[in-house]
Order: sequence, then C-alpha cells, then structure tokens
Amino acid sequence: MNNDGIEASPVKAVIEELQELRAEVRQAADTYTARLDSEIERIRAAVEGGSNPGRLSSSRLRDLRDMLTLLRRREIKADKGRRKDLKRLESVVGDLGMLIENW
Repeated sequence: MNNDGIEASPVKAVIEELQELRAEVRQAADTYTARLDSEIERIRAAVEGGSNPGRLSSSRLRDLRDMLTLLRRREIKADKGRRKDLKRLESVVGDLGMLIENW
C-alpha cells in the first residue's frame, strides 16, 4: 500500500517527536536556570562589593533592607514544580536587580 508521504507508523513518529520535546524542555529549563543563577550571582557580587558596613549610604542601606524583605517574604514551593513559582522567582530576582541598578 502506498501512503503518499504519510508515515507508515505514526506511533513511532510521535514517540520520536516526544523524545525531542523532552530534550527541548530540559535544554530550555537548563538555560533558564543558568540565566537566573547568573543574575543572582551578579546581585550577590554587587552586594558583597559594596559591603563596608560602616560606610553604607542611607540609600544603599534602604536598598539592602528592601532586598532582605523581598528575600524573606518570597513564597515559593519549589517541590511542587509550578510555573507560578518560577514566575515568582524570576520576579524576585528582577526586583533585586532593579534595586542594585544605581549602585
């Protein structure tokens, strides 16, 4: 029987596509994680680099307190693996990054 371009085994084709999808999900998750991790490291380095406690300006001290509040009030349930937790994490990291922009 001639299938005229239709694959003989759609089951096999779907399985192959699903394997490719899994690889893409892993790659996207790894890239996303690496980007957030890099941003967190940049923030940490900025905080550490300007951390002479006796000589902190009042604005920097206020920024540090705001950062501490953001970090302590995050409500993440990482073990559930929900997209909204990823959004919250990204939001916290973004807010922290904005606080150090003018340092």
